[in-house]
Amino acid sequence: MNNVAIIPARGGSVRVPRKNIKSLYGKPLIFFTIKSALSSSVFKDVYVSTEDSEIADIAIMMGAKVIRRPVELAEDVESELVIKHAIEEIEKEYLVDTVTMLQPTSPFRSVNTIRKCVGELIKNWDDFESVITVNDIEGDRPEWMCYIDHHNDVIPYTNTWKDSAGSSYIKLVARQELPKLYKQNGCIYTFKKSLIMDFGMIISPFCKAIIIDEEEAFDIDTNLDFMIAEKIMEKRAWNNILT
Repeated sequence: MNNVAIIPARGGSVRVPRKNIKSLYGKPLIFFTIKSALSSSVFKDVYVSTEDSEIADIAIMMGAKVIRRPVELAEDVESELVIKHAIEEIEKEYLVDTVTMLQPTSPFRSVNTIRKCVGELIKNWDDFESVITVNDIEGDRPEWMCYIDHHNDVIPYTNTWKDSAGSSYIKLVARQELPKLYKQNGCIYTFKKSLIMDFGMIISPFCKAIIIDEEEAFDIDTNLDFMIAEKIMEKRAWNNILT
């Protein structure tokens, strides 16, 4: 199969200027995603979709290929549009079977997890159309959340509990008494090419989950996240020395 990785990396960003190439542990942020994708050895090619020359230069220097993104796709647009454009460009050279989207803001994803996501999709080809990474929710639960309407009234976000009249309410129950809940974390999305091209979807109703821990799932969105990521990098480097 022709499995490809696509790393969407525009030059601009909302919260952190030039986030995708901001330094993390002495390397541009996108370095870690390109490196793990190439090291996995499961892709025919690793592509970086960008409109930015500096990002393109980093990608080429590392051994990835570059897809020049048109200006209209360099804004804050849906990932599906970016991926569809990338596939159309790739298929000018060869047909694609599976796509793995890797966002530069997840620098701690492991090579083994990438291999597992691609492998699970191929192994379960007749049953699933996509594979995503998830991690369990440790903090606030949706069962505790609410909307506030225009009267400033509390409207429960879920219908988990209802009174005798059928009205939903929020119950103060301990987290350990609730069923385990997971969230998709944006670390890895692997999917059939046909899913995005025919239906405009990255996550299919027929989707398999790969559970990863909170550290691997860590996503960088703010300057504070960069500070935390630096500490994680320091810890990892120290552990490597010890082992």
